[in-house]
Amino acid sequence: MKKRLLIGVIVCETEQLMQRRLIKGITAQAYALDMNIAIFSCISNMRELTPHQRAEFNLFRYMNLPSFDGILYLRDSIRSEDERRQLDQMLLEQKLPVLVLDDVTSPFPYIMMDDRSGFAAITSHLIDRHGLTDLICLTGFKGHNTAEQRVLGFRDAMEAAGQTVTDDRIIYGDYWYDSARALAMEFVSGKRPLPQGVVCGNDPMAKELIHTLLCNGIRVPEDIMITGYDASLTEVQSLIPLTSYVRKNFRLGAQGVAKLYQMMTGESCELTQTERIEVINGNSCTCGMDMDYLSHQIQVEERQEHFRTMFRSSNMGISLTSQETLDTCMEAVRNCIYLIRECREFYLCLCEDWEGGGAIENPSEYRREGYSQHMLMKIMHNRTEDAVVTKPFPTVKMLPQLHEERSRPTAYFFSPLHHGDRIFGVSALSFGERLDTYDQVYCDWITAVNTALEYVRMQTYLKRFNNRIYLSLIRDALTGLYNHEGYRKFAHECFEAAKNEHRRFLLLYASFDALRQVNETYGHSEGDSAVTVIASAMNNSCTTYERCARIEDAEFAIIGYQDYEEDACQRMVYAISGYLEHYNQSSLKPYKINASFGYFCDYISPVSTLEDVMAVVSARIEESRASQQNEKASPYYREFVNLRERIYSNPQEDWNIDSMCRDLILSRGYFQKLYTRCFGISFTQDVINSRIELSKRLLSSTDNSIANIADQSGYSNYVHFMHQFKKIVGITPTEYRRRKRQTED
Repeated sequence: MKKRLLIGVIVCETEQLMQRRLIKGITAQAYALDMNIAIFSCISNMRELTPHQRAEFNLFRYMNLPSFDGILYLRDSIRSEDERRQLDQMLLEQKLPVLVLDDVTSPFPYIMMDDRSGFAAITSHLIDRHGLTDLICLTGFKGHNTAEQRVLGFRDAMEAAGQTVTDDRIIYGDYWYDSARALAMEFVSGKRPLPQGVVCGNDPMAKELIHTLLCNGIRVPEDIMITGYDASLTEVQSLIPLTSYVRKNFRLGAQGVAKLYQMMTGESCELTQTERIEVINGNSCTCGMDMDYLSHQIQVEERQEHFRTMFRSSNMGISLTSQETLDTCMEAVRNCIYLIRECREFYLCLCEDWEGGGAIENPSEYRREGYSQHMLMKIMHNRTEDAVVTKPFPTVKMLPQLHEERSRPTAYFFSPLHHGDRIFGVSALSFGERLDTYDQVYCDWITAVNTALEYVRMQTYLKRFNNRIYLSLIRDALTGLYNHEGYRKFAHECFEAAKNEHRRFLLLYASFDALRQVNETYGHSEGDSAVTVIASAMNNSCTTYERCARIEDAEFAIIGYQDYEEDACQRMVYAISGYLEHYNQSSLKPYKINASFGYFCDYISPVSTLEDVMAVVSARIEESRASQQNEKASPYYREFVNLRERIYSNPQEDWNIDSMCRDLILSRGYFQKLYTRCFGISFTQDVINSRIELSKRLLSSTDNSIANIADQSGYSNYVHFMHQFKKIVGITPTEYRRRKRQTED
């Protein structure tokens, strides 16, 4: 299939009637030529480049200009001169066909509306139909092209009727209410004689002129006839329906596409059907209302009012800002698409970094211009899919649907999504094959979406910020473990859960009794280093079911509740001791890091309290301290400490008890008795624990196979290793490795 041509349209305020007629003409001609259209239109359009307005105009940076075959540039619809200059430069750099509509001040080719003949036609209506000769022209800004063209059309009609036009018959205004109100007061005060009629340069000036005159006792059309121009106001927007002229914006849009097509392809084309009505009769002259036109306008107005009413009663803003997550917000937005009149397709696309820079410490770092390299489509609404999704796509595509093969061409309206100067993304709307544009309800709808996105962003930010504050309150700054406050909170939760679910509650205390001595002898930095070593030893002994805490300077705790085996705490003590032994061997520090332990691992009786358990554990840690003192006083203590250090440094070696007895010249029974008295564990079990600790380190830090790790850990029998590991650790080596890596992630 031959690639369909794509034209871009740069415009502002598409919801305004003048732009709507232009876009309809553009769409009709593009469809006739089988071309797709991408219309980029800002919702707000101010002369001053406020932060909000800069974010609006940022939409034009979303256009991937090399993707287009040509651009229609409605330059005069953009009020900011600075933005017009930036767009001029952006388009000049691309070297692609650009055609400007209704503006002679750009560096590009242009075509203009024939306002001269149009204004002559409405002026002739008063002359030929009503026989008026005493007429005044109220036009726009002096020197402005369209204002001067209307003056020329007024002169043409008057001179064709044999009337001389003096300069005092030409009044330059502002295309808005102020100049019309000033002219009316000149008539009321007598400063200027009341003419037979006034031909106004647009409908808003005509409307204000009529209202001011009526309020001051001058009748319209009995005392004076007034006409508008461009037929931008309906009969319900003026006290007296206006006689006006339908400015040929539809025709200008169609002509623009035809001219651009010729610039792109070198071929000419036939112009599509354009407006059939020129002068619309109203009650501001004595013709009376054009009933066919009135009937049509009533139907249009009723249809629009229906959607305005639905929007007002939908409570869309409340519904959207009641959501706490992006996806629930997007679902609420999707449920409000029915409020968009005649919508056939709708897509909402967010920048990957729409929430900001991501750093809570730097909330001011967020996107203020441009777009991320990839966008996330969050809402997809069309004939085949209507859902909240998360589909990334390269930003250079603008919208994946633009590049799909279709049997018929389509037009997409792109609108900016932002809050203030914070860029969120874009939305895209299509009316399918229908010649239509969005209206003011859609502008309000998009504004509600922007507000909702900002609300969700702030909710997310505050949750992260509050969580950071909460963590800082319950975490120890040095070790990252829970502090005393966190320990109390988590211990209480685990205790109650263990009691309610009838599971064993585990509480283990470890005390680094030599911390004060290390601080005084080697300095507090060495003391802090020792504390972090014990914290690592404690953490390393835990599974995903336990939490560690530093409850005092040198006091640590492990809390958990599960279906523990009775010796779970002993295994943790062995693991912690093994870690410390290994560290002492490898660190070459002048001091040793050891700990006293107290623990509890059992079911909770209905009458027990957490304080009761804590008291038991505290008593046991005191017993541990006393026992260590006795152990140090026992014979052969230093020899056994050295032996144990060698075991934990090289657990894979063949540690034979008989060989140890010969070295120490001790009987087998006395050796075992002294070893157990020193360390609270038998020699054989301690060797097994040292090997299991080595295997745990290898499982956590390498990708070696289980069989290889068993061999490195001193096991010649792979099955025996698996059995012993599960018995001591409580889970298989594979499961241990999986949980450790999940925790690290």
